[in-house]
Order: sequence, then C-alpha cells, then structure tokens
Amino acid sequence: MDAASAAAMKAATASAMWAPRSLQMPPRAHWRAAKVASPTRRGSVSQTGSGGGAEMITNAAGQADEDDFDGNLDQDPDTITEVEVARQRIRQLTHEQERAEDYQGRLSRKLQKLDADLVSKREEVEGLQRSLRLERDKFAEEYKSEKRERETKATTQEERIREYLTEVLYTKPKQVDKKGEFNLDTVLVSFVKPNESFRYNLAFRVDSGTNVEQLRNSACKYWGVSPDSFILRTMANNKCQDDNKVKDCFKQGEIAQLRLEMKRESAEPPLEEELKAIQPKTKKRTGRPKSGKPRFNAEGVEQIQKFGENYANQLKKMGGVYFLLKLRDTKPSEHSAKIKLRNLIVYATLVVLSVYVYMTRRPIGDAYWCAKGVQDYLLVSTPMPGVDPTSCTGESSLDRRLCVPSFQDIQTREGMWNWLNYTLPNTFWSTTGEGSLPTLASYNELLGYVSIRVQNVKTPNSTGSTEFCVQNQQLVQAMNAMLSREGANITCYPRAVTASTQETATYADIQTYWREAVAASSDLDASSKVRGIGNPAVFRSATENKDKHGIGSIAGYVADYDASGYSVDYRMTVSNAALSLPEYRKDLSFFRENKWIDDSATRMVVVSFTTYNFDYDLWTASDFLLELPPDGDVLPSFSVKPFKPRIYETRSELTYTYVEYVRLAIGIYILIFVGWSERHHKVRNHKAGFYYHISLAGITDLGLVTCMFVTLIWRTVEFQSSSTAAYLERAQDAGRTHGFYSFREMAWNYNTIFIVDGIVMVFLMYRMITFFRLSHTVFLQWRAVGQALKMFIFFAMIIVPAFAGFVVVSTMLFGRYIQGFSSLGLSAISSMKLVAGNLNPQVLNRDLVTAVISTVALYLLLTFFLMNVFVTIFVDAYYVVRLTSTQQAEKWDGQRIRTWALPGVCVSIFQAILSAGESESRD
Repeated sequence: MDAASAAAMKAATASAMWAPRSLQMPPRAHWRAAKVASPTRRGSVSQTGSGGGAEMITNAAGQADEDDFDGNLDQDPDTITEVEVARQRIRQLTHEQERAEDYQGRLSRKLQKLDADLVSKREEVEGLQRSLRLERDKFAEEYKSEKRERETKATTQEERIREYLTEVLYTKPKQVDKKGEFNLDTVLVSFVKPNESFRYNLAFRVDSGTNVEQLRNSACKYWGVSPDSFILRTMANNKCQDDNKVKDCFKQGEIAQLRLEMKRESAEPPLEEELKAIQPKTKKRTGRPKSGKPRFNAEGVEQIQKFGENYANQLKKMGGVYFLLKLRDTKPSEHSAKIKLRNLIVYATLVVLSVYVYMTRRPIGDAYWCAKGVQDYLLVSTPMPGVDPTSCTGESSLDRRLCVPSFQDIQTREGMWNWLNYTLPNTFWSTTGEGSLPTLASYNELLGYVSIRVQNVKTPNSTGSTEFCVQNQQLVQAMNAMLSREGANITCYPRAVTASTQETATYADIQTYWREAVAASSDLDASSKVRGIGNPAVFRSATENKDKHGIGSIAGYVADYDASGYSVDYRMTVSNAALSLPEYRKDLSFFRENKWIDDSATRMVVVSFTTYNFDYDLWTASDFLLELPPDGDVLPSFSVKPFKPRIYETRSELTYTYVEYVRLAIGIYILIFVGWSERHHKVRNHKAGFYYHISLAGITDLGLVTCMFVTLIWRTVEFQSSSTAAYLERAQDAGRTHGFYSFREMAWNYNTIFIVDGIVMVFLMYRMITFFRLSHTVFLQWRAVGQALKMFIFFAMIIVPAFAGFVVVSTMLFGRYIQGFSSLGLSAISSMKLVAGNLNPQVLNRDLVTAVISTVALYLLLTFFLMNVFVTIFVDAYYVVRLTSTQQAEKWDGQRIRTWALPGVCVSIFQAILSAGESESRD
C-alpha cells in the first residue's frame, strides 16, 4: 500500500469516527466496510528518514491474524465441530467485543461533550432571562423604592410633629409666682377596687383653693363609689382632713400622690404622730437656703420653658396641627370593659338557634318549587279547540287565532275571555286520554272550589249620558251634540270602583239562569256537582266575604280592591270532568251575554283557589288578577303564596317551638341583664344611660328582642287556633254548606313572619360586629365609620331634594309611555335602576335627548358625586380618628385573657392559689 492509499484510509477512518451519531454505522458493519476497503489495515505504519519520506511496513503475521477475524458471525455455534474453527470464532467474538467497548467509550465521551455544551447554553439562556427580568422589573423596583422613601419621610415627619405637639401641650407657660410660695397643680390619686389586685391611677388638676373633700368627691364619683365610705391618705399613710387644702397635704419635695382607701371601723383615738401629720402646713421658711432660692431644678424648668412665644407661625406651617390643638383630650375608650365572654356566647348561641329555626321551618327551595308547580300550569299558552297542543309553546308571538296567550301576555278583553274559557278549565277538568293536557291534580291536592270574583261600576242610565263625567261633562255634552247628527254618542263610565260608583244591583237574568241550572243538577250526587252554592247574580259586601269566606283586599297596578263583588264558585275535584267542562263554559258564555263581565263596566276579575302539595307539605293560596281600566287595556298580575295553616302539630314542629322559647328566654336576658349592664357602663363613664338605647348596640338589642316577641306571638295567635284537619275540612266543604274559602291573608301572615325572622338575623349580625371591637384595628374602623356617618347623613339630606326632583321630572316625561314611570314610587325605583346601569330601552325610544341628559345628570349626582363625597368624608374621619386616638392596643397575654374570660371571683381565687404556690416554692 502506497502513502496516498494510507492517507486516504486514515481520513476515511477519522471521518467515520467523528461523524454524527445518526450517520455512523454499527460497529460490526463499520469493521466489515473497513476490511473491504483495506485488507491490510492491521499493518503498522512508521515514518523514517529525516527528509519526511514515509514507508509502510506490512506485517504478514498481522495480516494473517486479521484474516482470521473474517468469517460469518451469524453462523449457529452448534454447527461448529472443529476445535480450530471454534477458537477462531472465539477470537472473532472477542475482537467484536473490543470494538463494541471502544465504540461505546467514544459515544460516552461525545455525550459528555454534548452535555457540557448544553450546560453552557443553558447558563447563557438563564443569564439572558435574568437580564430581561431585571429590565422588566426596573420601573417597579424604582416605584417601590420611591414609595418606601416617601413612607419613611412621612413617618419621620409624623414623629417630628408629635414631638412638637408634646412640647407644646405639656410645657407649662412661664408664671410669676410669689416668692417662697409652694404651688401644686396636679395630684395623682391611686385606687384599688374591692376584690381586685390591679391599681388604677388617675391624675387630677388642682389649684390653690381645692380642698381634700372636693378631690375625694371627684375621685369617688369617677370610680362609682360612695364618698362617705372612703378617705384619702398620702403615701406616708397619713390621713388628709376634708377641710385641708390639697397643696398643704404634702411636704416640700414629697411625691404628690394620694390613695383612696376605705374607712376603717375603729373607735380608738388617733395617735399623736397622726395628729401631727394631718395638721395644716404653715408658711415657714425654715430649712430653706439663705439665698432664698427654691429647692427645685431651676435650670431644668428653664429648659422646659424655653419654647418661644412666637410659635403660631411655626404651627401654621404644619397643616392641620393648629386645629388639632383645639381638640380636647379624648378620654381613653373603655368599650372593652363591657364586652364579656358570657355575652359573646349568648349572642353566638342566639345566632345558631335563629339560623336553625329559619332553615328547618322553611327549607331552601321548597316554597319556590311548590309555587312554580302551580304557575307553570296557568302561565303558559294553550291551544284552541282542535289545534295541535305542540304548536303552542307559550311565546307571546304566537298566532292568537290558534293559541290562547299565557296569563302574563293577556292584553285584550278577547284574550282574557279565551284564558277563562280554555286555559283555566283545562287545567282543572281536562279529560284523561291521548293528547289531553295535564292537570294540577296530578301533583297537588285541589282543595274545594275555584272562585271567580268581579267588581263592576254602575252603568249609565242611557246612551250618551254624562252622569259620570266629572271633570269633562260640558265637553262631552258638546261632543255628543256634534255627533248626534251622525247617530253616534259618547257615554262616560266611572273610572274606579268606589262606594258610590260600584254596581250592587242583582242581575235578574243571571239569577233565573243560575236557579234553573242548579235545579237541573240537583239529582246528581255531591261529587258530580261542579257548581258551588254561591249565586253569581247577587252582590256580596266586603264584610260578608271577609267573615264567611276569608276574602281580603288585593292590590293591583291601577288600584287596591276590597273583598266585595259578584262571585261564582266551581268545585275543582269532580267525579266526571267530561260533564263539568261543558257546564262551566256554558255558564261563562251566558255571563258574557248578560254583561256579568262587561267590557266597559268591569274593573277587576280575580280567580282564586287553594292547593296542597303532599310532597313538600305546603299549601298554596293563588290569586290571578285581571284589571280592566277604562282605556281598554288588560293588566294581569298574580300571586302564589306557599304556607302552612298550622305549625305546632308534629314532633319536629314542637321541637322548633321549644327552640323559639329558648330564643325568647335569651331575648329576656338581653333585655334585662345586658341592657342594665350597658346602661351602668354609660353611667360609670359619666354619660346618661339612655345613650345606650340610641347607640347601635341598643338599637339592635331592642330590635331583635322585639322581633322575637312579635314572631312568637304572631305564630301562636295565627297558626295555633285550629288544627290542619279543620282547615282542610273548611276548604273542601264536602257538605256544600259555606262554599269557597280564601287563605290569602293566612299565607301573607306566614310569609311575613319569615321576613321578620330575617330582620332578627340582620340585627344579630350587626350586634356581633360590636364584639369584634376587642381588636384595636376594628375599634378604630368602627369609630371612623361612626364619625363619617354623622357628616354623610347631613350631606345625603342635601341630595334628597335633587333626587326627588329627578323622580318628578321622570314621571312627567315618561309616565305617559312607560309603566315603570307611571307613578312616583315606580319612577324612584326606575331611577335607581338607571344609576345601576339598567337602562330601559323604551326611555331612549321615546325621548333620546332628554333620556341621555337625565341619565348622565343622575349618574353624576348619585354615583359619581355622592360616592366620591362619601369616600372623602370617610378618609377624613379615619385620619382624624387615627390622630386623636392615643390609646394603645391592648396586649392579650394569658393574664389579660383570664381577666376578660373569667368572673372576678374566679380570677381572685386563681391569683390567690398562684401566690400561695410561689410562697411555698420560696420556702
């Protein structure tokens, strides 16, 4: 092999060794390829000669050995029978193993190199990410640094202000005293309450004329003890006589401190030392230096009084400090002293019991689903006779010639008649069979009768009569005179049902028809008779309906209607519904022909019935009201109220009643003991006791106790008079003796009582907030809110006239077009909706410019202006409270918690045991 061939082979081997992993051949294939290219690769290559000539020396033995490695390695070893062939195979396998290990080593070294490159790249990427993060957060860090700097400056300024204030407030002005006269202006009085070990200190301001009796009376009044049972002693245990001056009770240089102690019952005369000690001090100047200078640190006093007289200019530089100096020193609040653990436990128990009673008496969702089951049968669109039931889905856009509109979509007299003629009877007396509509009786028990009651106004005596034209009588007469040529005229009907305009006459034709219809069905059994005992032709007064049928007044959109009117009753549960439905429609058709429900004279039609849902154990009193004002419109409204006629029958209901008795006992405890404690606390702090009743705590206590009394008495009177069986018998009227009976007022009472229970929870939650004032932070927030409300209530009174003006203007502008603005009350609600962003599209459709101006002005007045003013008031109140509240937060250590949680007797016993144990340990 020449030098060129050797160089080519070496280059090929190197390129194969450092080729990428994906391009390298397996070890065995690579070795075979190298063998084919150079069969003499085992030869040694050396370089000799200084001239750089290359000579390749081929080892014949090595070539022979290399040839020995050639062979078929895939041959089965079991077929080898010769020893030499086996040895050759072993050498081949050994060589193959060496090549594989060498190849594995090269791959490991390459993997290490790749890992090193990856680490360096990762470090480079992480460094770039850190640099990017630093650049991104540079402005935020600068803002935080500036914020910390501003806070530090503000803190330093506040400390400096407080130092100046301290120096101003506590520096005594220079006074010209008489030479040699001893002056005293402050005395410290100490007092230890009975059964307590804590010593209270109180500083009193005195002058040269204050005597001991005045000081003792003031101290006794402050701590709420009798002045006749206590005396004042100096720290040297000397009693101070009442007629002595306070300044004469102390020697020169003695600590001006007195102790308020209880008198000792002793008949022994005082000792000579005591008599000498209590004598008034004379103005002797013995014991003083010859120089006549007083015995006090004159240099220190001069240092204290070095503050110049021209301090007003300096105060003007500090905003708010001058006005802050005018505020009186607020007395530290003692609100935590009246917050007892027992009261917290009592109110927490009351909260648990109230939630338990409310949730068990009215489970969540039961009343809603019970009422919805009734509404879904009467508030849907139903098909006309002969129309596919699936073609009516209750949408208001349906073809009214084929479908009866839903109750809430009734707008015309014809729609009202179709609802009374098809939807209502199909709900109660639908015949069973394929394609029939479901009835309420499938899921509810229909109790007794369904009642249809109407109220009519009087009909004019003749056509074109102006009898009921109150304000426009002359105009109507003139128009009738003009229209008489064309054979037309105008007739006025009363606008509303009143005592003078209500129709009370008997309908003779209807009375005759009804008598014949009842006589025709007299041979039927009681379960087949659909008609009730009431006569629709005879007017019944409100008193009669109230006493005999339980009917009360009902409120509508246009007016409130009393219980009077013409009524007809139909039994909802009959044995043969196929016969009842035609009889009902026959009656309704005759009533329409004889103007029992007249398009001009009728003002109100109400359908009332009662059901019982046996799954929810709830009754429902349903009233579907149709108002017919003289403008030709129909205004539908409905009320479905779930209730229970009696709540004291089952064992669980009796348990709820006993829980209410426990609540009432807690309410009596709050009314007597908590009220007395709160009033006594006010008196101890030199305030009138009635301040408790006008505070939030007093209002909530009185409100929740009153509401608990009202709910218990109301439930007892209203829902314990008769049993459920008696009410059921009264509603069913199986004997056909009294007819329809309404439970509307009972349902209203049942639901209103739960509203009062909700008010109890409101009072309780606000009362619980008062206990959180044990936290100093909550106490400051509490005071800030109270301070802000005083100013905000005054400011809100200024906004009320402006809002009232918006309500009046909105009523005048949109009341003719939109029902939500038809009255002042509805306009107020709609205006608040405008502020909340719930803009009625009809407002923009009617008057775009006025609507936009009103909405923007109302938003600026209430939302923007009022809200921002309240925020300003609250921030100002918070800073005032923070600056003027010098009371430090209490540290709730073990001793403080024991003193707060345990009664005074238990604390004294605990301290006695603890002191005894300490004394034994010392012994």
